[in-house]
Amino acid sequence: MKYYLGSYYLLKIKPADFGTIKGSKIFTCCNCINKSYLDSWSISWSEDGKNINKNIRKEFKLSEQLINKIHNWTDKKLEENKIGWINNFSDLKTVLDYKKSFFSEEKDLQILSINFPETEKNQALNILSPTNQKSGEIGIYQNLKKEIKENTLEELLGFDLIGIEPGGDFHSFHCHDLKDDLISKFEIKINKNGLIQENKNWKEMVDYMNNSDNGFEPVPWFFVKVNRVKTAST
Repeated sequence: MKYYLGSYYLLKIKPADFGTIKGSKIFTCCNCINKSYLDSWSISWSEDGKNINKNIRKEFKLSEQLINKIHNWTDKKLEENKIGWINNFSDLKTVLDYKKSFFSEEKDLQILSINFPETEKNQALNILSPTNQKSGEIGIYQNLKKEIKENTLEELLGFDLIGIEPGGDFHSFHCHDLKDDLISKFEIKINKNGLIQENKNWKEMVDYMNNSDNGFEPVPWFFVKVNRVKTAST
C-alpha cells in the first residue's frame, strides 16, 4: 500500500493524564496528548503569538529574544510554504532546521510524521479543501496536494485514527479513550508505542469513527501511519 506525507511534527512525548491511558506514553502527533514545539504562539500574527502567556513562556523557555527569532523564521517559512497552519512542517529539512535553530538544547524531542494511504489522501483532499476564498489551506492539505510519498527510511511506530478540525488541529482516537472499544470491535492490537499495531480493518474503523451515531467529534476521521525520524531523539 502506498502512503503519502501529511506532515512532520516536532514533539515532546509526555505521559497521558486521563482515562485508561493515564501515565502511558502515546506516540501520537495529536497535541491534545503531546506537546508540539511549533504552535499558534510560534506565529507572529496569531492572537497567541501577539500575546504569549506566561505559562507558554515558562513551558517552552521562551525569552523575548527567542520569540522574536522564532517569529521572524516562521514568517519567512510560511511565505515559502515550508510550514503550515497550525503546527505542520512540510519536509524533514525544515523541521530539523527549526529544532537546531531554537531548541537544540531541549532533550528527548521527537520528529514524527503522519502518512495517509492513497485512498485516505484522496478523501482528505476532497474534504479538507477550503470552502471559500476567505478560508486558508491548512498545513496537512497543503502537504497532501504535493503527493510526496512517505520516507521509507523512517521508523514505523504504528497507526493512528485522527479527526481533523477545520483549523488544522486533530484528535486521536485516544482522545475519546477508545482503545478497549477498538480492540473488542475490530480485533486490533495496541503496541508499545500506544498505536494500532497493523493496518488491518482500518476502513471499517474509519467508517465507525465517521458515523455520527457513535458520538465522536463531528469532524472527518482518517487512518494514518505514524513514523519517527530515527535521529530525532536526543
